[in-house]
Amino acid sequence: MANLSSFVELQKESVVNKMIINNIAPNVKKLIPIIILLASVSVFPSYAMTSCQCVAFRLDDVQNYWIDNPQLSIMKLFHEKHASLTIGIIGGSFGDDPKLVNFIKNNIHNKDAEIEIANHGWLHENFTHFSKQEQIHLMSKTDAKINKVFGITPVVFIPPYEKFNDDTINAMRENHLRFLSSNMDDDSGTYLVENNRVVHIPGNAQTGTLANHDTVWLHKGHTHTFIKIMQGMQNYGYATVVVHPQEYSLRNGLEYYNEVDKSQIKELEYLVDEIQKSGLKIVPVSKIPAFMNETVTTPQWLDNIFTYYEEGKITDKEIYSDIKYLLGKKLIQL
Repeated sequence: MANLSSFVELQKESVVNKMIINNIAPNVKKLIPIIILLASVSVFPSYAMTSCQCVAFRLDDVQNYWIDNPQLSIMKLFHEKHASLTIGIIGGSFGDDPKLVNFIKNNIHNKDAEIEIANHGWLHENFTHFSKQEQIHLMSKTDAKINKVFGITPVVFIPPYEKFNDDTINAMRENHLRFLSSNMDDDSGTYLVENNRVVHIPGNAQTGTLANHDTVWLHKGHTHTFIKIMQGMQNYGYATVVVHPQEYSLRNGLEYYNEVDKSQIKELEYLVDEIQKSGLKIVPVSKIPAFMNETVTTPQWLDNIFTYYEEGKITDKEIYSDIKYLLGKKLIQL
């Protein structure tokens, strides 16, 4: 399909949109509504929204020895890029791996590339299977382990399997965990909502996902994840990217080797570079609410672009190219 950017330039020069539409090849007809919206940029309504102009990365499943080379490679990449990273530690499986412990200790208070530690359960259990008191106990044990190893108490809770309930919220309050980060696809879809002094900041983008009944990890290329980040910025004013070490390990099905998948690490590097070049900040998960104080103006037609994308009317390649074009022309405010 033709690139939308060329049509935008043509239609800016046109007085009547139909003059252009009549000359569009038949295989581009389904993009006509989008082209019309883009062409109307100078007159189409815009709206103001609150934004943090920031992205957080969340590395789940951090634990002793198990594929610790991929875990460490991800952390080192963010360190080298001067970007912050929130890591979810599984308390009952952490603390004895000097390679991980020493690197994290050296970067907890690094303001230039902060590692924020989050509570990710005791043994990666589904918290909805436990009572409130049991959930309080599990969270408390992980908090104690993190405090023993690093001398800090986490404020972020990442529920294993992305599952939580009202008892989880109450258990968090008892343990002074102020920020909850689950997955947007696996819960009610609320975002930056304060519920009894717990602020919910779901993940709304991923670098990989389990498929085929949870039997294989599928990579998400950096272009796809960047699109989801921009969609999160458009919808919510922020984006949280969920990362798992399994995605960055060489493997056979669900058999993981403690070797780094260099091609996937390269994709992550491309993604971080893309975010930083776009002008977005990379911050810890808990800092997102503090940065939600900027007012940006966004065109209403951009919502329609992402709707067409979700409906499969635009490919990753096409919308990525158009987002880059719109950023370059400053039609998307960052």
